[in-house]
Amino acid sequence: MGTHVPGGKQMDLASKLKMFSSRVKSGSVKRMYALAQDIHAEEGMPAPLVFLDMGWCILRYGIGYQEYRGYHFAGKPARLRRTFMTMNHNVALTRELCDRSLYALFDDKIEFLKHYRDFVGRDWIDVRAAGAAGVAAFCRRHPVVFAKPSDSFGGQGIERLLSEDIDDYEAFHQRCLDRRQILLEEAIQQHPVMDELCADTINTLRMCTVMVDGKPEHVYTIVRMGVGGSCVDNATSGGIYTWVDPDGVLRYPCFSDKTGFHYTTHPSTGMAFKGFKIPFYAECVDFALRVAEVEPRMGYVGWDIAVTPDGPILVEANIIPGYDMPQNSAWHPQGEGALPLFEKVLGRKLPA
Repeated sequence: MGTHVPGGKQMDLASKLKMFSSRVKSGSVKRMYALAQDIHAEEGMPAPLVFLDMGWCILRYGIGYQEYRGYHFAGKPARLRRTFMTMNHNVALTRELCDRSLYALFDDKIEFLKHYRDFVGRDWIDVRAAGAAGVAAFCRRHPVVFAKPSDSFGGQGIERLLSEDIDDYEAFHQRCLDRRQILLEEAIQQHPVMDELCADTINTLRMCTVMVDGKPEHVYTIVRMGVGGSCVDNATSGGIYTWVDPDGVLRYPCFSDKTGFHYTTHPSTGMAFKGFKIPFYAECVDFALRVAEVEPRMGYVGWDIAVTPDGPILVEANIIPGYDMPQNSAWHPQGEGALPLFEKVLGRKLPA
């Protein structure tokens, strides 16, 4: 018997072996063994045994070797390993709850801003349509602007600019076109309490929602922040992140995908995370649920929400929310993953 994937196909043994082979090849055996040696140094478990267990977990649970380390799978019993959401769960849930015909809307920042105009709470222009004169007028209205590619991912290609530094708008307009930075946005004014985390970036909340019987439900929230003077908070661009408890309070260290380290204080500012409370948090949860109602055909989304002095606004959305971020071992002292949380919200079991 195979495993049924909602909206997909039966995942039989041959499919699992093919996926296993692909992940081993893409990860490279050498890198896997190097990581096994790191885990040996951290946990004391023999590296060859760790390496073999990694391979078993890739095949049995569908996790990557980096996730093996991040989830502290070494020495973790099967009953806890089964509580972790995997790529297979994530893809299956996306296929089941999301309409692929809407992916293009979410992938194009300009079209997304148009569609969710009632929630974005900031001024913006399409550089192509505005022309040099429109760009000049926009920059004169806003002392700080962000230039973005419309199809960027992970904060790539985004620039923070001071309007007073732009003296030739014809040249600046062409520069934006040449760099594919066809979206200009007014800088968001962040709530001063959120500035305490990191004033260089807009420290967004990644709020995950799912549709259950036609009604949006909030699953979890992660708060992200920049490091080292970066203007973006994305983990793929060096940002750090941590779990937000249901009362809006931070109780766990931040994690960096780039360094692999946990931080109890901000590495650039020294700000202590434990006990920090997100302002307007209850309003942010309600806001995310209202945003999710706009397109019920997109039933599994990670919304990036900023907190301003007046409350939450929508930054952007992620059509395939990361399943790894909410499962960091430091945030779950009992050693469990996020699968029980998802299944509780959905009211049913998720097949692997």
